[in-house]
Amino acid sequence: MNRLTIEIEPEQHRQIKTLATFAGMTIKEFILSRTLPPKNTDEEVDTTQKLLSRPKNKARLLEAIKSPRKDYVVFDTIDELKDALGI
Repeated sequence: MNRLTIEIEPEQHRQIKTLATFAGMTIKEFILSRTLPPKNTDEEVDTTQKLLSRPKNKARLLEAIKSPRKDYVVFDTIDELKDALGI
């Protein structure tokens, strides 16, 4: 096994880690999936199944789906939105 080391800014690391997490992958898996062609091009990747394949992700996703969001606001018109923003 070989090792690859690159230097990146902390913000770049945070962004890559966030993207990998949302894709249900480790940083290594995410980088490899974005840089190398798939081994089996006939096989389609089901993102939902990939996310649900990890127990921790599955629990978080199912909990998020079940719990109603109370921290958002729905505006019926643009005027209501502008009013709320003070524009």
